[in-house]
Amino acid sequence: KHDSYWVENLLVQELEHSDPPFRLCLHKRDFVPGKWIIDNIIDCIEKSRKTVFVLSQNFVKSEWCKYELDFSHFRLFDENNDAAILVLLEPIEKKDIPQRFCKLRKIMNTRTYLEWPTEEAEHA
Repeated sequence: KHDSYWVENLLVQELEHSDPPFRLCLHKRDFVPGKWIIDNIIDCIEKSRKTVFVLSQNFVKSEWCKYELDFSHFRLFDENNDAAILVLLEPIEKKDIPQRFCKLRKIMNTRTYLEWPTEEAEHA
C-alpha cells in the first residue's frame, strides 16, 4: 500500500508497456470483489508464472505482505522453481528484517535479487 505509487507509476508502466508487454495482476483492479482477500491472493499467486515482491521497509512492516510471502512459499521452495522475483526498492539490512519474515531472509540468502538504484540518474 505505502509503495503503491512506485509500483503503479514506475514498475507497472514499464512492464505493461514493454515489447512484448507483461500481464500483471494488481489487487486494485484484478481482485474479485466480494471474494476473501486471502482467496484472491492465493488464486493470483497460483495463476501467475512469477510473483514480484517489492521489498521495502513498508513491506517488512506489512502483515498482508507476510501472508503473500507465506502463500508463495510452496512455489518458491517445495516446487524448487524460480517463481519469485525480488526487487529491493530501498536498502534493507537483513538484520532489520523481523523474525516473522524468516522465509524472506532465506530467499534473500539463496536467490539473486534486483536492487532499485538510490541515485535517480541510474533509474533509466
